Amino acid sequence: MSPAGWTDTLEQHFGRWAVPYLTRGLVAMNAGAWLLNLASPGFTAILKLDPTRVAQGEYWRLVTFLFVPSNSAHPIFLLLFLWFLWSIGDALEEVWGSFHLNLFFLLGIVSVIAVAFFQPSIPVNPFYLHNSLFLAFATTLPDQKVFFFPLPIPLSVRWVAAVSSGLLFLPAFFEPVLLPGILAGLAGYLAFFLPPFLHLAWERFQRR
Repeated sequence: MSPAGWTDTLEQHFGRWAVPYLTRGLVAMNAGAWLLNLASPGFTAILKLDPTRVAQGEYWRLVTFLFVPSNSAHPIFLLLFLWFLWSIGDALEEVWGSFHLNLFFLLGIVSVIAVAFFQPSIPVNPFYLHNSLFLAFATTLPDQKVFFFPLPIPLSVRWVAAVSSGLLFLPAFFEPVLLPGILAGLAGYLAFFLPPFLHLAWERFQRR
């Protein structure tokens, strides 16, 4: 069950089409794309979300942009990122169920694509979509401890998320045009966690 009650109704109608272990597939495709780009530099160019190319019939880009890792990523850091993505994805799927995790990603993907067509001159960065998963993990399981290389001590995920969420919006402070893309990447998080937060805030306001 997800934190957003409205998704439970959707699960009753569409739950049978949920894809299990979605983040594991995402990790595998990211690793595969990185290896192919290593063997053939520039390979990931055909995977990136380019609205002009999509309009010309390259529809696979609507999905494959999710598999484009950072070209500058060192293998060790890429491995750590993929392992972390796998771990938090499995943890959320265990708590929420496959359908809710699928829906969480779908909301973010559709929002990112919409903004990409609205702002075709701004490169699409799937980082914010991936980071929304970490924020969801931190909100759902705030007492979990995580290690962040090179720090050898466990850190409470709630505090790491608080710092990272603040840093997410730092680029938009210098370039406001980036804000729609950031919010689009966080669309799943906002859709899942904002309604119950507003509902709780309203209840507390009424009790005053």
